[in-house]
Amino acid sequence: MHLRRRALVVGLALAVTPLLGGTAYAADLPAPTATAPVTGTASKTGQPTLTAVRTGRHDRYDRTVFDFAGGTPGYRVEYGTLVGQGRGDVIPLAGAATLVVVFSGVGVPAVNLGKVYNPRYPTLRQIKSGGYFEGYASFGLGVQDRVGFRVLTLHNPDRIAIDVAHQPTQRFGTAPYFHEGHAPEALVEHVRVGRHPGYDRVVLDLQGAQQSRLDVRYRGPGSTIRVTLTGSGSATVSPHGSYAGPQSYRFGLPALRTLSFTVVGAGILTADIGTAARHGFRVLLLQNPTRVAIDVAR
Repeated sequence: MHLRRRALVVGLALAVTPLLGGTAYAADLPAPTATAPVTGTASKTGQPTLTAVRTGRHDRYDRTVFDFAGGTPGYRVEYGTLVGQGRGDVIPLAGAATLVVVFSGVGVPAVNLGKVYNPRYPTLRQIKSGGYFEGYASFGLGVQDRVGFRVLTLHNPDRIAIDVAHQPTQRFGTAPYFHEGHAPEALVEHVRVGRHPGYDRVVLDLQGAQQSRLDVRYRGPGSTIRVTLTGSGSATVSPHGSYAGPQSYRFGLPALRTLSFTVVGAGILTADIGTAARHGFRVLLLQNPTRVAIDVAR
């Protein structure tokens, strides 16, 4: 069953289909940003039964709802490859990435596990089941890109909702970017890169819950993007910047080629990102964990 918002052709008003037991307004929740695996435990003893699979499109994310009778089961949700339960065969899905959902301690589902759902929303493209075997039922959510997601366990009625974020709406450009962050220190913990449809991404995982002061811009007329993170200090912490990992990287991606760190001092840390050409970039400030993502268009 598809749940879709219905636009009223009167002014700018919107009528929205009720979702998850209440009215789902256009801005009811922000887009999720976390991409780490999520697990949950069963809400009751016994074996809940899956009774329906539904989808809905929101302004900032797409939602899949799994309805249950008899409580909600344990689950694990993570990016990976959907394989058949008890068989191990790979099940392909539409989209550039697959979010795998495995329910544990469930009874035989009361839905057609052979049905393929094709909502074709901005992020959520397809849903297939990996089957049922000895208390485990699995599903794959084919998504347009590896984006943030969240899992909600809800009751009255019992259901588990999975939201996948829409792609960022920021445009790519070459103008400098600045953010007045207030983290006392500029501490980078990890560096990650990824190839996405139309762009490459480098992620700087930061220590702490706050963003550092941030300046991102091309260095002169060349193709190197300089990222400058600055700690603001506090009454108890002197600002400093650091990164304990390798000081330089080679990526070999279409847009991203190299990255090198320099500790300037006085709480300042720079990361120079070598790109293939002076293409547009965009900056995303994300939480859980705190991180900065720089996307470079190809």
